[in-house]
Amino acid sequence: MTSTKKSTIFGASRKVVARGYDILGNIAIVKFVRGIKQKDKKRIALEILKKQKNIRTILEKTGKFKGRLRKLETRFIVGEKTKEALYRENSCEFRFNVDDCYFSSRLSTDREEIAKQVLKSKKKEKVLVMFSGIGVYGIVIGKLAGKKVEKIVCVELSRECNKYALENVRRNKLQEKVEIIQGDVRRVIGKEKSKRVNSKFDRIVMARPNLKDDFLDVAFSVSKKGTIIHYHSFYHELEKKAGVIEELIEKRARENRRKVKIIEIKKAGEIAPYKYRWRADLKIMK
Repeated sequence: MTSTKKSTIFGASRKVVARGYDILGNIAIVKFVRGIKQKDKKRIALEILKKQKNIRTILEKTGKFKGRLRKLETRFIVGEKTKEALYRENSCEFRFNVDDCYFSSRLSTDREEIAKQVLKSKKKEKVLVMFSGIGVYGIVIGKLAGKKVEKIVCVELSRECNKYALENVRRNKLQEKVEIIQGDVRRVIGKEKSKRVNSKFDRIVMARPNLKDDFLDVAFSVSKKGTIIHYHSFYHELEKKAGVIEELIEKRARENRRKVKIIEIKKAGEIAPYKYRWRADLKIMK
């Protein structure tokens, strides 16, 4: 079940009580407005359970994503007492803890688009996924573009997410295609022989969290002529129009003595009014 963002929820008095909810498989996460009584939260949650037969658990979102690992804060309201979601998209199945593992089902189209690019490749590709979380990008690519994939290496800092990634690789029967590596991308990836990931890749996926470090130098270190990089960044629409994404990529390329061609920059998801996650597709020219 894909995630959906429902419209604003009103109470009996037509007063706004919740800013909608997200569905992650068997779990719905509701964002209530401040001041709503617990009994009213439970009533609304029970109404959602009644309407959405596939949902088994209702959680309340109590905080924003925090820290480098982008952990979420939720509180149990009604239903089965669990925070483990079983989620399906793009012919794949994933299990993860919604508090411990950052996950955005709104990137399902982005994942499908990248997988289709791999499928159209003229050769079998070796793919690197940085900030891989529960393994979702690597697994979707492995499942949808299997015959055009030589190897997929996924690197993620969180031990908890890597635990689920290993399970998800087995769940989707991709043990021969997808390798899961736990560690900081700066310490794990590089051209040095001491690094665990030091070979060159045909494609690099950088669905990075919203951090100051752009990590492009890490991607460049394991790129070769012809490598395609999918780089995610977070900017206001006006900043995008001003060319800040292109400027950053070109600056980092010069610093690392690489020449790049920016193929396309497109929206990959909205994170706030007029602020978006952008995906830049670029090709290493030398």
